[in-house]
Amino acid sequence: MSTNDCKTVRPHLSAYYDGELSAGQAATVAQHVESCDSCAAELRVFESLGSAFVQAPIPAKPADLWQRIERELPTAPEPVTLSRQFSVWVRESPYGAGLVPMAASILLLLGFGLWYGGGQDGMKNNAGGMAMHSHDGEEGMSAEHMVEFAGVMDDYLQKLPSDPDGAEQMLLAKYDGEKVDADGAVKLVGYRPIVSGGLPEGYSLASTSVLKMPCCTCVKAVCKRSDGSTLVLFEHDDEETAWFGDRRQSMAMCGDKDCCLVDLDSSIAATWKQGSRSVTAVGVRDQDEVTKLVTWLDKS
Repeated sequence: MSTNDCKTVRPHLSAYYDGELSAGQAATVAQHVESCDSCAAELRVFESLGSAFVQAPIPAKPADLWQRIERELPTAPEPVTLSRQFSVWVRESPYGAGLVPMAASILLLLGFGLWYGGGQDGMKNNAGGMAMHSHDGEEGMSAEHMVEFAGVMDDYLQKLPSDPDGAEQMLLAKYDGEKVDADGAVKLVGYRPIVSGGLPEGYSLASTSVLKMPCCTCVKAVCKRSDGSTLVLFEHDDEETAWFGDRRQSMAMCGDKDCCLVDLDSSIAATWKQGSRSVTAVGVRDQDEVTKLVTWLDKS
């Protein structure tokens, strides 16, 4: 046969050896190989490599394969493919050194088969581990959750003056709220609510609940003034002052506490440190009322 026939047949020799050709194609290749020493020699190379594959010991996949690959990932903005990264491991790792004499394409196929076939669970676990690490490393709320939370709080603040019961139900529904007494709060958050020690004269406790808010699990106490108006105290672990979006805020001394005061149009909100936690008072009339609450809660 002519040289052109060799050019046509050679690209199909690997598929012929693997039995992937149709019957007609296989017959054509077989007929050509019988009369072509060059193509027959190339076919014997595939047969030799296949035999080496069968006899070669399969290297154990190291337990820290994922960590090795992650450490070797380049920091430059360079596209990284699986075949490229695995070839780095095969070339540099003592586990892969024994495979180097084999053809590069077969090495990559073998490496991919070992890594993917035996490591799908590891890949999922590793991805989960990285997600877990990322989540655990966050401080406070993400920007997305902060925006959402500020929107919920804005709705709550608009509803609170005219419909405090409706505002209460809205937050309870939104954040899996559970009404509790002082002992019940201890079971859920690990501490007694600060209002369990009582409130200043002119205030009474209407309800206490525990909410699973985006920032933390916190205690919410609804307090009533003697004129029937509502004041709400949130006791929480974080120190966020961004609950109220971009509303104007300022710092002031209230009693002996540094307080962040936020303008809520017809009222204010105030946040201050109370022991190891923070307290946010919503629906406060003015700075004097904040001072009154801070001083009382400091003594209780």
